[in-house]
Amino acid sequence: MDDVFARFSEDRWDDFLDELDKIRVSVVDPAERQQVKATARRDAREAGSQPLLVRMALADHYLNLLAIGVWAGDESWRADLRDLVVSLVPENDESRDDGLLSSVIAVVLAQLLQDARLRGGSEADVIARSAWDKAQEWAAYAEERYIERLLHASTEAGARVVTASEVQEVVELATAAADDQHAETLAALEAEGLSAEVMNGVWVVDGDFRNPVRAAARAITLTGYGCVLARNIRSSAVMLWHENTLAMADSKVPRWRVYPILAPVTPQSKFSGGEGLPFTRETHPLAPAPEVVRRLADAVGVNLSHLLAALR
Repeated sequence: MDDVFARFSEDRWDDFLDELDKIRVSVVDPAERQQVKATARRDAREAGSQPLLVRMALADHYLNLLAIGVWAGDESWRADLRDLVVSLVPENDESRDDGLLSSVIAVVLAQLLQDARLRGGSEADVIARSAWDKAQEWAAYAEERYIERLLHASTEAGARVVTASEVQEVVELATAAADDQHAETLAALEAEGLSAEVMNGVWVVDGDFRNPVRAAARAITLTGYGCVLARNIRSSAVMLWHENTLAMADSKVPRWRVYPILAPVTPQSKFSGGEGLPFTRETHPLAPAPEVVRRLADAVGVNLSHLLAALR
């Protein structure tokens, strides 16, 4: 660990932000960037063995390097920053200032969520999600007075910085998630332009989308195993998904169609083709519902008769 971080080894919380200002850098010689990146990666790997204030300083230093363009065109920073924010979750016996610590965590999470989605499938999405799962409950306690001091500004080419509004979105989502187990999923659906609510265990998606089947497939990919009813003013579609099996029916074609869903296939990718439904050899009358559909309904905890009524 570089000597520059030794100043944070002592338990001096009141001086933390002032000390950060002293070590922040405004430029790195392009010829030195690879070495600077290698050192930052090493520090990220070793952060877990350091005092909490040192871990916080290392996280801010990483954000500082992003802000001055050290990682321009290189996305490898995401995994390191994920490891750093996970290391910030304190042990029970560690002394801390909860507001300050939570603010650092919120800013780092905002950086990881930039150009990433909590419910997406890209590498950036998966990294952001793993960081969120470990640290999001702390982000809810971030304080504006600290956030302002922790933000970085830069005009460097390739710079990565977050804004106060991006951090506030993280804080608000973390706060909502603490009060509502569905808050994250609702936010993900809203980001896709899908208005949803949970009714008796069913994600009900209403909108002016042209194809309810595609809307249902997108929604159930975001929500995960369960049940989605997507409907517009003309028609509706239902999907039940558990483990490797998905059943769907829509009001225009009153039959159950059953599909295997094996990774990396998702419901969204399965139904993303042309206007028609993807082929399956397994189709059944809508009622009485076949055994496979009844099993799926039981597995995800929904009332099958209510679903059938919604399709008629």
